[in-house]
Amino acid sequence: MYGWSRAGRASQRYTTQIQRCTTQIQRYTTQAPRAVRGMADRIGVAEHKHQHILTHARTTATRYGYTPIHTPVIEYSSIFERTLGTNSDVVGKELYKFLDSSNAWMTLRPEGTASVARAIITNKLEHAMPQRLFYSESMFRHERPQRGRQRQFEQFGVELVGVAHPAADVECVQLGWDFLCALKVPGQLVLHINTLGDQESRSAYREALAQYFGQHRDKLSDDSQRRLDTNPLRILDSKHESDLHITAGAPAYSDYLTPASRAHFAFVANGLHALNIPYTVNPRLVRGLDYYQHTVWEVECVSSELGRSQATVLAGGRYDGLTSMLGGSRKLPGVGWASGIERLALVMPDEHVPVPEPPVPVLIIPDQPVETTDRSLTTDRPSREVKPDVYAYAMRVARDIRKFRSACVVHNSSDSTKHQPLGKQLASVLARQPTPTHVVIVGSHEMELNRVIVRDTIAQTQHEISIDNLGQALN
Repeated sequence: MYGWSRAGRASQRYTTQIQRCTTQIQRYTTQAPRAVRGMADRIGVAEHKHQHILTHARTTATRYGYTPIHTPVIEYSSIFERTLGTNSDVVGKELYKFLDSSNAWMTLRPEGTASVARAIITNKLEHAMPQRLFYSESMFRHERPQRGRQRQFEQFGVELVGVAHPAADVECVQLGWDFLCALKVPGQLVLHINTLGDQESRSAYREALAQYFGQHRDKLSDDSQRRLDTNPLRILDSKHESDLHITAGAPAYSDYLTPASRAHFAFVANGLHALNIPYTVNPRLVRGLDYYQHTVWEVECVSSELGRSQATVLAGGRYDGLTSMLGGSRKLPGVGWASGIERLALVMPDEHVPVPEPPVPVLIIPDQPVETTDRSLTTDRPSREVKPDVYAYAMRVARDIRKFRSACVVHNSSDSTKHQPLGKQLASVLARQPTPTHVVIVGSHEMELNRVIVRDTIAQTQHEISIDNLGQALN
C-alpha cells in the first residue's frame, strides 16, 4: 500500500508538471513573440553605435599588427571548466550548459580567451609563435540582467600569445588605452593595475588570505564565506558592505611576491610611465578567473550613465600556461584584454555616432490614363500602374547610381498591381529621418529620352538631365 501511495503521488506530480508546461506553451503560442530575458535586439542608432565602436577597435588592433580570429559560439564544457576554474562564479552559476543529442556537455561561450587558446591548439599553431589576434564575439552568461550587463553580450578582445616578456603586457595595455582614447568616450578614464605574481607568489598569498579571512568568517557575506573555501582572492573583489572594512585590513599582496614577480611588474609600471599612460596601482584588484597571473588591469569610465558597479569598460591580464591547461603540447605565455561593447555604448551619446548617409531614392511616375503634360509633384491622382519596362529602367538607373554613390533604393509600392501617385511617394520619402539630399524621378517620358529628374531636397530645386550626367549631379 505504501509503495502504491508513493507511486500515486509521483504520478500526480508529473501530471501537474505536464499541465504547467501545457499552460506555458499555450500562453506563448497565443502571445506576441518576445525576446529572451537579458538578450536585446539592436536596431537603427543602437546598431550604428555598436558598429562605430567595433570599427575603432578593429582599426586600432590592426595598427598594432593583430589579425582577426573567429571561434564557434558553442564549445565543449570542459574547455571553460578546466580554464576558468570550477570554483569561479562563471562556472559555478553563470554557464549556459546543456547535454546534446550525443550525450556531450556543451556550453555557450562565456568569454573569449579560453576559446582562442583552444583554437591555437586545434589548428596546430603552438609552434607558430607569437600570435597577435583580435575577436568580436557574442558571449553568454546566465546572470541577473541589469543596465550594462546582459545575458547575451558582445565583447571585443585581443590576445598576444607566445611572448613571456613584460613588454607584451605594456603593449596590450597601450592598445586598449589607445582604443578608448580614439573612441573619445565621454567621462574620465581611470586605469587600475596590479600584479598577482607567479604561481609561487599566488600560492603563498592565497594561504595568507585564507588564514586572515578565516578569523572573520562569521562577519563575511554569504558569497565571501563560500569564496573563503574555494578562492580567497575573490573576497578582495567583493563590493558587499559587510566585507569592505574586513578586506581593508587584509595582508598586502606585495609582501608575498617573489623577486621575479616584482621585476616583471616594475617593468610594466615603468613602460606605462614612459608612454605617458596614467595609471593607479590598486592592490585590491584581482581577476575572477583562475588562469590569471602577473599583470592584471581594468579601465573604469567615471560616468553617471554606468554608476560604480558597472564602471569597468575594459579588463585584462596575463595568463601564462593556459594552453597546457587545455592539454596543449607547450606551456605558452599569453596576455590580453576584453571590452564590453554594450557598456561602451551606454556612455556614448547618440549624436557622437556618425549615421550613414541615407540612400538616394528612385521614384517612379505611374502611367496616366490620358496623355497630359502636367507633371506636378503635388497633384494627388488615383493610384496607377507602372509598366514593366519603366520598372526595368528605374532599376538600371539605381544600378548606375550605386556605382558612384554608396546606396540607392527604388521606391516600390506595397501593392503589387498599383503604384502611388508621385506626390504621395515624395511626401513619404521626405518625412523620413535623416532626409535624403537628392531624389531621382523617372517615368515613361524620361525612359524614352534616356533622362531622369533630379530633385535637390535642400535647395528645393529640380532639373531634368541626361542619365550620363547623373553622377555629377548627385556629387
